[in-house]
Amino acid sequence: MEASESNGRTVSLTVPAKPDYVVLARLALSAVCRLSPLAPEEVADLKLAITEAATYLRGGERRMSSRPDASESRLVFTFDVGDDSLGLGVSGDELPTVSDEERDLSLALIRATVDSYEYADGTMRLTKQLDYSAE
Repeated sequence: MEASESNGRTVSLTVPAKPDYVVLARLALSAVCRLSPLAPEEVADLKLAITEAATYLRGGERRMSSRPDASESRLVFTFDVGDDSLGLGVSGDELPTVSDEERDLSLALIRATVDSYEYADGTMRLTKQLDYSAE
């Protein structure tokens, strides 16, 4: 596991691609969200969104733990608090381990919890707009 901070507002966390480690990313996200005006229910939604992004990339718990190369794979989570948005990134080696239906469900949950998302080259980027004037 590796954590780094590139500037005062960006945090990166690299963990083994195992379900037990996604909880660390969720905890890191909770800490980062303290720098934002997000309400507790919005933070809970974002924690769900990064969990679903990891699921989209790597598959469910039973599939992750049953893959022989899962112990070597990593997931990288990035959290960037901007002036008007919170950017979340989840990247890793995409291995097709979930069905199309499961991936569709993950995308539906992501769409319901963030303002925008994009997926390319093994990276899911999620964006939540911030409104500091509501503080």
